[in-house]
Amino acid sequence: MSNQSIIVLTGGPCGGKTTLINELSSDPAWAGRFAALPEAISLMGTLGISSSEKLFQRVMVHTQMALEDGLVRVLDPDHKRLILCHRGSLDPLAYWLDRGWPKEEFFEYTGTTREMHYRRYTGVIHLVTAADGAQHAYRHWPDTHRPETTGQAIRLDRLLQKVWSGHPRYFKIGNEDCDWPAKAQKAREILVKLYGEI
Repeated sequence: MSNQSIIVLTGGPCGGKTTLINELSSDPAWAGRFAALPEAISLMGTLGISSSEKLFQRVMVHTQMALEDGLVRVLDPDHKRLILCHRGSLDPLAYWLDRGWPKEEFFEYTGTTREMHYRRYTGVIHLVTAADGAQHAYRHWPDTHRPETTGQAIRLDRLLQKVWSGHPRYFKIGNEDCDWPAKAQKAREILVKLYGEI
């Protein structure tokens, strides 16, 4: 039995994925309990492939899976640890659908199935974009490098929910009556539960 569990942190822009990982990284209680992978898109800038191409999403899928598989191979198999992924291998489907491309074509083009993606992950934590329920906290261009308007962020968030909500351990954390500390605490409680089940 593996001592690592791969967890997806997903959700629309400005949902708190990066902030949560940064907070856990500086929390002594979480030292040695997890490893975090960066967004696969951070590696795409030098490839010369436009995000308007279908090839971009195929590369994203397989880059994400390669990062996860590589980390699992090198981690100590006897050390209990969560692997936190800033987005998962099925997130590109939401961006594919946002462009109006057919869902069936995505799986054929990437050589995958929805079930294959679901099997990769022990759990999926969906941090809903601040644009949906906490608009005062949503920041985009020119304040940040995030280009999406609130409407676009909400649309992507709903598509990500559609993509991931069939996973048997899908947890959605919204912004209703919930400031960031409370939202982060809910995510931590889920992570503690998943860590305890390894």
